Amino acid sequence: MDIGKETKSRFLVIIPMGIGDAVAVGLSAIDQIVKNEPETVGKIDVVCNELQADIFTHDPRIHTIICINDSFFPALDISSLDKDIALKPEAIKLIHLLRSKHYDGVFPGNTTPFFYLRLHAPIMDIGLLNLFRDYLTLRSQGDIPISQITRKAVNAFFGNRLPEPAVDEEIPLYITSYHIQKAITVIESLKGRANVSGKPCQLVMVEPDTSSFVTRPPTELFAGGIAGALRRKHNFDVCILPGYTDRNAAQNLYESLSPDFSGRIFMVPQDPPLSLLETTALIDQAEIFITGDTGTMHLAVAVKKLREDDGGYSQRNSRKVIALFGGTNPGVHGYSKQTIILGRGRKEQSALVPGVFKEAYDGKIRNFFDHITPQQLTDAIIRQLDSENDKSDTR
Repeated sequence: MDIGKETKSRFLVIIPMGIGDAVAVGLSAIDQIVKNEPETVGKIDVVCNELQADIFTHDPRIHTIICINDSFFPALDISSLDKDIALKPEAIKLIHLLRSKHYDGVFPGNTTPFFYLRLHAPIMDIGLLNLFRDYLTLRSQGDIPISQITRKAVNAFFGNRLPEPAVDEEIPLYITSYHIQKAITVIESLKGRANVSGKPCQLVMVEPDTSSFVTRPPTELFAGGIAGALRRKHNFDVCILPGYTDRNAAQNLYESLSPDFSGRIFMVPQDPPLSLLETTALIDQAEIFITGDTGTMHLAVAVKKLREDDGGYSQRNSRKVIALFGGTNPGVHGYSKQTIILGRGRKEQSALVPGVFKEAYDGKIRNFFDHITPQQLTDAIIRQLDSENDKSDTR
């Protein structure tokens, strides 16, 4: 989105190549820049891939979205580090474009120092010593979420004029009333096709898929925990989101639950695929959202906002999220204040790999969730349902 060629962009945020990172890192960096200098609204550019671009499309703080593909920057393995030193022609072209904009500051969302050296622009950098201290905090099962690390880097760039960001700092994400209206229509249509009763009841939404087996809870864990709650409570239905890494994840969960709970389970079709903001709006319609450590967890936790000129439908922001953690560290990737976290404390979570960088894990496929029982998930769902019912009773 370009709000006017006559407006000069002052800051650049380069987004890491994950959906969750686009929220936790990208949106946090943008928000903290604006907190430091409110007049930068509409003067921030972002570099991201085409999938991530949807997250920023309706954000009034953004001036221009520059789309690239994932091959611009190296992955977290030794074999790809040559991309960092010997940049491809398209990366050189991007550098020339970005240098011509003469940014006041750049937030570096990936590990490519040679790329940033060639930008000839001030870089927002938290420093290696600070990162080492943060890692020690994570090893002791403390909380230092990546969103907070991001905000601290931005604050340092501006001379630490603002207080240190809190662990549970809100992350604004702009959606539109169109996305909300469409989500309501989709859910009602799916309920009709699934023969879900029209009685007033709560909606529990589930994301059974993640990008890695390190973060993907087994179907048996999801099914056992949800089935236990369905037997104890009869005032909620279950909606299953599609999977795109393990394309069978949603169908497997549906087949595990639907025979015993006919009329209470329905599934969002995989095709046509949902955009990120469509997925966000769907999640926003649910009273409870259950997920592993994946991009939709970050979309669910973000605070949904509408532009001032966007009337009609409004967001809910119930943000009742149950997050199951296997091999990754909830202290850096999770939201301890905004979600119920199941699975904290597994020894692999304290390691650099896969605890912090699951992408660098090359070990054998294994179950990283055998420390979580279905009963724990059942109990968490029941607590959230009861909490939602108590809230309704006081209205």
